[in-house]
Amino acid sequence: MPKLHHKLPAWVWQMLLMGLLGLSGIIFVPVLLRWADPQLMATVLVAQVYVYYLVVLVQYGFALSGPAAVARASDAVSVAQVWRSSVRGKLLLLAGPVAVVFGVGYVCMAWGQWYVWVFAALLGAYALNSNWWLQAQQRFAPAVCFAALGVMASAGVVYALMSGYVGSAPNGQGAWLVLALVLPQVCVGVGTWWVARVSTNHVAKLPTSSAANLSWLRTDAPLVASQLLLLASTTLGTVVVGGLADATTTAAYAATEKLFNLAATVLVGLYMALYSRLAGLFYSNRGLYWRTTQRLLLVCVCGGLVLAAALALVGTVLLGWYLPAHMVALVAPVLWPLGLWLGLCISQHVLTSYLVLAERKHMVLWANACVLLATVVVGYACAQNTPVAWVYGMVVGQVLALVWLLRMCRQDKAMVV
Repeated sequence: MPKLHHKLPAWVWQMLLMGLLGLSGIIFVPVLLRWADPQLMATVLVAQVYVYYLVVLVQYGFALSGPAAVARASDAVSVAQVWRSSVRGKLLLLAGPVAVVFGVGYVCMAWGQWYVWVFAALLGAYALNSNWWLQAQQRFAPAVCFAALGVMASAGVVYALMSGYVGSAPNGQGAWLVLALVLPQVCVGVGTWWVARVSTNHVAKLPTSSAANLSWLRTDAPLVASQLLLLASTTLGTVVVGGLADATTTAAYAATEKLFNLAATVLVGLYMALYSRLAGLFYSNRGLYWRTTQRLLLVCVCGGLVLAAALALVGTVLLGWYLPAHMVALVAPVLWPLGLWLGLCISQHVLTSYLVLAERKHMVLWANACVLLATVVVGYACAQNTPVAWVYGMVVGQVLALVWLLRMCRQDKAMVV
């Protein structure tokens, strides 16, 4: 495996990882939509969106601030300490505020549907997840292997459900549905934690104090809030449509939004595979950093325009492979703006990571708040007549992020010169 690792570039490993993690949405979700009760699937998909907000909280921004901290570390001991601090901090968050919010959400929104508690396994896996730490050291193979294991386990669960071996009762069926959707991420989280733990066993531990833990909690708080806002700008549509439309429309929109969010996750994953190198360029060669970033944005925006045109022409045919025919008709009018959004969505992540590298974390919060505000104002106005038209707000929000990023690029270049 090490020889293969050296032969394959980082983006190939990341494509493999994102592709495996995306299979639950690309294959398992449409299969289950055709088999399971629409109301049950709508409940599971809406609950999954809520849980992903808690995932952002439990990760506490380490996926962005962690690689930057590794890039600044002076030796192997400091690098290991970054990982130890992240896991310790995330477990404290999981046992404290995340557990409370998860319990309150269950009581308020899902009382009686005990299968929602299976999502707790996903939260625990993300608390342990150490893939960002491995990627910062250009180690991509472990996560791919564990994701493949998780996908095989999910496929087994889906087969058992459809064959009637499990899930005879409604609540039991819901529990197995949730398990099928979360197993790949659970395997990646626990597996990468185990690999990182083995790697750091021989590295000395640095003493830490409660004051140091409070320091990173305080420092990263704006980043965590901004990550929640970023997630809201991409997933709030499922919640809004769920409140304005019937269960069938909600399930159709939630599944479609999940599909495009999975594609966006692949793009963001590719960017994160390059993030550690970009972090090094930011501190060593700011001009090359911006040239690389601008080329990346140009490719993504052009890809989004091409995808929007393709979806306008043949989007309903392509989506017919993913959703039942009666659901395709409900979301067909917004396929092309979703394609455009997919090309633009990287802008908000690049803007966020630049502000993190520049150590302007309070600005991260305001930038993502403005993007969310634009998304909500435009999206909610459009959704009043047609709930699925929320996606126009998503497009406007990403255009704002792109314009903001280009403006900061010019300002930063002028300061460096």
